[in-house]
Amino acid sequence: MRPLDPRLLRYARSSRVYLFLTVVIALTSAVLTITQAYLLTKIIVAIFQKHADFAGIKRSLIALITVFVARTILSYFTEWLGAIASSRMRNELRLQLLNKALTSGAGTVNEMGSTQLSVLATRGINNLDGYFAKFIPQLFIASIVPVLVGVTIATEDLQSGIIVLLTIPLIPIFGIMIGRYTAAATMKRWKSLEILSGYFADLLKGMRTLKVYGRAHLQTEKLKAVGAEYQEETMRVLKISFLSSLALELIATLSVALLAVSIGLRLVSGSLSLSVGLFILIISPEVYWPIRQVAGYFHAAADGIAAFNQIYAILDKSEVVGNVEISDISAISWSSLIVEYPDRTSIHIPAGQIKSGEFQALIGASGSGKSTLVKILLGFLIPTSGEISVSTLQGTFALEDINPTSLRTMISWLPQEPHFAIGTISQTLRQVAPASSDRELIQLLSDVGLELGDLNQGLATELGKLQQGLSVGQLRKIGLARAIAKKSPVLILDEPSASVDDASEEIISQLVQREAALGRIVLVISHRPVLADAAHTTIDMARAR
Repeated sequence: MRPLDPRLLRYARSSRVYLFLTVVIALTSAVLTITQAYLLTKIIVAIFQKHADFAGIKRSLIALITVFVARTILSYFTEWLGAIASSRMRNELRLQLLNKALTSGAGTVNEMGSTQLSVLATRGINNLDGYFAKFIPQLFIASIVPVLVGVTIATEDLQSGIIVLLTIPLIPIFGIMIGRYTAAATMKRWKSLEILSGYFADLLKGMRTLKVYGRAHLQTEKLKAVGAEYQEETMRVLKISFLSSLALELIATLSVALLAVSIGLRLVSGSLSLSVGLFILIISPEVYWPIRQVAGYFHAAADGIAAFNQIYAILDKSEVVGNVEISDISAISWSSLIVEYPDRTSIHIPAGQIKSGEFQALIGASGSGKSTLVKILLGFLIPTSGEISVSTLQGTFALEDINPTSLRTMISWLPQEPHFAIGTISQTLRQVAPASSDRELIQLLSDVGLELGDLNQGLATELGKLQQGLSVGQLRKIGLARAIAKKSPVLILDEPSASVDDASEEIISQLVQREAALGRIVLVISHRPVLADAAHTTIDMARAR
């Protein structure tokens, strides 16, 4: 990735104002730096060479203090602006990334997997804070301040300007060489984090099964091994960072020392005045310091820069998606479908049809392709072979010709493990039914077998937290209520009666039949005979075998 990728301007629009202000800050910083060195030189020469009293240096001293205060305020403003702009740009990138994942077709974004995408959208984008808040401002400062300071030195003393011109390229050259090595090491560290996160997420998903079969303890060593690999990569990156900082510091110190020796010899010989020599000595570190800071901030932002490449790869990916907008669905039919995976046996799905006013049950053993079929119907997966057609009032269209966002607007989906954003039950339900009153929400919960007295704070009960005080069955009922509240023509439910008692299962069965009678397309995945027996038709995945 380049130090300042132009794609940032396209995907994070707030960065344009930020970059403009950063340039203004860099120019102001350069002017204040030169002014401070000039005033300090003037005061020192006046005291030690001209023996001036306090009255003689009073105005220069006040001006110096003013410049010092201005630089302090500018430094604070730079950090404040960087923090605010970083937060906004990261939010914009996160929204762009999630929007790409949700509105695109079944392309590379969905092939990443939920774990890798979540790591990228959370920790990956959060790691960009150092890049936005520190690296970018310092990059502009390092591009402007050394040039202006170097030109000022050359105008005062050409020989010193030549020394600066010859030594200053050493820092960026060594910085680029070390930076490429750091980028490679950081990318390996990021890959290790993805492996660790994916393994841990899979372990959590399968913990219940591992516990049942007494295999949970066997995963400890594997988890430790993956964690140790990530720790090793992290320490390697830190070691490179410290060594590179030492190398750049040594180069800058030797460059200033060379300039100081030259000035000292000429001061002794009388070929250089004290005011010029002192001015150059005071201001010369400002040539090298901003560039050293860029190198230091690069290492601090290396994790974010590694994530940047993956984010841009996703956002730049052009996918061919359908452009047909639909406002209703009366039926969905499909031929025999085959979905092939590179690392597992292919999935065969028998031909079937779901239509308005009917309650269809999708049955079959675990791994037979029930969830795969739902992913296909939602537009998150493209089958290797086979065709899916959607019947609407406008006509019948191939599934791939329909805009994914338009398609998903027509579908209510209850996943096997429903998730909720942080908020109350009423807020969660009003996300899909904003005009509903409290009485209507209470009735909706009652329809799914959840009474208000079962909730510790009624509609104000909070969801989305680690400790919610609700059972798995209660959460599933809330998820079902949310799916029902979305008045879409298609209702897809994945194990809606799992983890509930027999009475609740009967209530859910009657509710599903009621929704079908209202004209909705109802497709229910279930291993429970109560729901399967109540269905109008049954789609048995075993028929594909």
